[in-house]
Amino acid sequence: MISLALVVCAAASQSSTFPSAQLSGAPESPAQARADRVRGAIKHAGTYHLATGGWTRSGQQVANFGPDFIYVNTASTGYFTAIGGAGGPAPLSTNFDEGSVPSSTNSLFPLADRDGNLVNCMQIGYCDFGAAGSAGWELSFYNSYAPCTFDSLPDVSLVAAGLPANGCWTVAFDLTGGGEFCLAGDGGDGFDNDPDLDMFGWSYRYAGTDGSQPAGFLVAGDPANTDPNWFPGGLPSDGGGYYRTAPYPCGTGGSTGLYTRDSWWVEDPTGAGSNCYAFGGYTNSAPCSSSGSPYASFYMELVADPAPCVPGIISTTGCLSNPASTGVNATIAFQGSTSISANALQMTASLAPNQFGFFITSPTPGFVANPGMSQGNLCLSGNIGRFIAPGQIQNSGPSGTITLSTSTGVWDVAAIPSATGPYTPAVGSTTYFQLWFRDVAAIPTSNFTDGAQIVWTQ
Repeated sequence: MISLALVVCAAASQSSTFPSAQLSGAPESPAQARADRVRGAIKHAGTYHLATGGWTRSGQQVANFGPDFIYVNTASTGYFTAIGGAGGPAPLSTNFDEGSVPSSTNSLFPLADRDGNLVNCMQIGYCDFGAAGSAGWELSFYNSYAPCTFDSLPDVSLVAAGLPANGCWTVAFDLTGGGEFCLAGDGGDGFDNDPDLDMFGWSYRYAGTDGSQPAGFLVAGDPANTDPNWFPGGLPSDGGGYYRTAPYPCGTGGSTGLYTRDSWWVEDPTGAGSNCYAFGGYTNSAPCSSSGSPYASFYMELVADPAPCVPGIISTTGCLSNPASTGVNATIAFQGSTSISANALQMTASLAPNQFGFFITSPTPGFVANPGMSQGNLCLSGNIGRFIAPGQIQNSGPSGTITLSTSTGVWDVAAIPSATGPYTPAVGSTTYFQLWFRDVAAIPTSNFTDGAQIVWTQ
């Protein structure tokens, strides 16, 4: 059974001639890694639809996705790497890569018109020579990322299991209907005119069920295949496939993602293999042709809807809060994973400062205006549970935030409170959340954040 799907979102054949830039924080001598030749043809497995669990097995239709390609790192190198996957020197490691999506404040991309990108489709490419149907990957995204470093707290994580194996594949994921997420532009803090500060990160970790044979991502984004202005030692800045770019000059298909670089970070859970790695650089710099050594980045394509969004897991229910005593509406946001098995989710409420509050939850949405003379709106109904165990009732302090994270052990995705006792949600089900907090207007009262939801994956 597949717990999350990856959808092929149709390769884009676009590019531009953006100026090259250098990474000020690049490591001087990454460790040398081995790249393995792709064995046989790279097959397209189809589009997996997360919300329904169904497949579209042929074609690369994107009518229901996007329509904007925001990051496309797909230029072929003919290699894959098992480092950090299976069958390599650092199994079960996390592999970190990077790229950039411009924001509306980016002076180098004056046509960029948004600061958040609502990702509703992604495509990955990998090889796994284990048993058929045994492939799996944990994919995470980081709104702000420094190249070739370790980042332990993702903004969004997705777990995909039961994917095709016994070969090399591209797989597309339809994320609509519960799996969409919002990726920030330029690292989430506006344009800094420094690639080290304007990047997002993403990572993959092997989550398959075999592991006896080599498995890893396709090495992709080779700029010598895509950019006639690229030169050895430069930072590829063509950003092929970005929704505001011109047609690609090489016409060879695929592209190099904006500001991706010729190295990547491996975080080994044993510590022995943690390092920044590369494949030895280039021996051939002829434009629009394959290089002599594979470029050290990985196959990833992201497609987004132009609708406004706030970075992180998309969770709003449309049940909105009323202004608190500060005059500002209280909100709730999520970071981490919607996976039940991952048990890695953080809830953060932004509310009036120095007020006590606790999260409430239910598998059923609702709406009650001003319950019990509250200033706010209750967005839940049915079997409502309260997060009132030790450590769960908190004061918002001067920052006006209350946070519960599974990483601290203060709550568990497999034990969500309800009026009849804790329960484990089912895969595909939805759980609704709010924060209830004290507030002070003319008299002491209470208020609520807006409503939020999580659609659970395996």
